[in-house]
Amino acid sequence: MDFKLENLVCEAGKKISGFWNIEGYSIPTTIINGEKEGKVIAISSGIHNCEYLGIQSAIELSQELKPENTSGTVIIFHPVNYSGFFKKIPTVMPEDNKNLNRAFPGEKTGTISDKIAYHFSKFLYPQLDFFIDVHGGDLYERATAFVYSPGIGDEETIRFSHEVAQYLAVPYRVRSSAKTGAYNSAAIQGVPSMLIERGGNGLWSNEEVQDYKKDILSILGYFNIIDYSINKNLLQKEITTAKYISSEIDGFWYPTYKAGEKFKKGELLGEIRDCFGNIITSYFAEFDGVILYGVFSLAVRKNEEILAYGKI
Repeated sequence: MDFKLENLVCEAGKKISGFWNIEGYSIPTTIINGEKEGKVIAISSGIHNCEYLGIQSAIELSQELKPENTSGTVIIFHPVNYSGFFKKIPTVMPEDNKNLNRAFPGEKTGTISDKIAYHFSKFLYPQLDFFIDVHGGDLYERATAFVYSPGIGDEETIRFSHEVAQYLAVPYRVRSSAKTGAYNSAAIQGVPSMLIERGGNGLWSNEEVQDYKKDILSILGYFNIIDYSINKNLLQKEITTAKYISSEIDGFWYPTYKAGEKFKKGELLGEIRDCFGNIITSYFAEFDGVILYGVFSLAVRKNEEILAYGKI
């Protein structure tokens, strides 16, 4: 059966690469439509345009997956924020200065971020059996390897999303309480989903890409889209409580711990100083936990999210 995503049409047993045209905005897209029928999975990268590890992993998968070895359909976006990729401006769409991931579920009218989110919600999600949003720590961030699974939506969508996430090799699974975001929006529409994080600081390596690809291939193997050996990660820990810290001022940021490091309740997580070295604000752990991701640049802006940690 042909697969159609607005201007893109891929016949059964074929693979096409082109641009999904959304209100004049072009998103690089590869569709692998298998010779045999099966599940339909979308893999989105570069919603945050400087998260290079996820983007490179998606590009390589788009090259490596073949329709003759595929049952079902795989749609890969690499990257979504294509214009921002070349601007090297972290997080936002350069056309409207919005964080695209905060624009979901989107609006038919509005800025380009709103329109992209709307087209995902209106034309992509209704065709999917599962949605994978791959990230990679932003330009000034570093993330440990973990997966977000939705916490809002119908019970079966949430349960199944968490079940599938346990086939990733990442050590932590975080239950999200957010209503916005590409994957949360998909889940609210009834599409099981996940967001995978690892890497960051504007860097990527072949080793990290291989680890990322193995996780995505495990999901495709779970759905029998490809022939791939899978194993449930019995050591994966679920995090149901997470804390997100935003800077109260423009300042100089001195974190105590790196991404993935653990700490005890009451320990210093970091402090913000002024340009003379005076401590302005200190942040202490509210519980025993692990750093999920954080900003590791010296400069931080007022209201910028600088640290996320989970309770373990």
